[in-house]
Amino acid sequence: MNEEQYKALYNKIKIDLYNEFINPETATYGLDVIRQQEVKDNKPDIAYFNVPLEQQIIWDEIKQLEVVMKKYEDDEEYEKAGFIKKRIENLKKQL
Repeated sequence: MNEEQYKALYNKIKIDLYNEFINPETATYGLDVIRQQEVKDNKPDIAYFNVPLEQQIIWDEIKQLEVVMKKYEDDEEYEKAGFIKKRIENLKKQL
């Protein structure tokens, strides 16, 4: 790998990490990985399948983010909880 390819890879990783953990519009804080595992482990109820897949994913993310937000509030990390709340509000607008 030459220097130019290394810098391109570095910049891609940096942008991906920003979008995953910092950007309030796109951050999931790694919950998408947890959600994928939970879907494999649990069978959702029948009513859940009547909702389009995209909405199911959004609702799952909202539920996960609410749990994380509650944890941040309990730990008095209000700035992080604020970011999560903003992300939840943005997701609810998409429904």
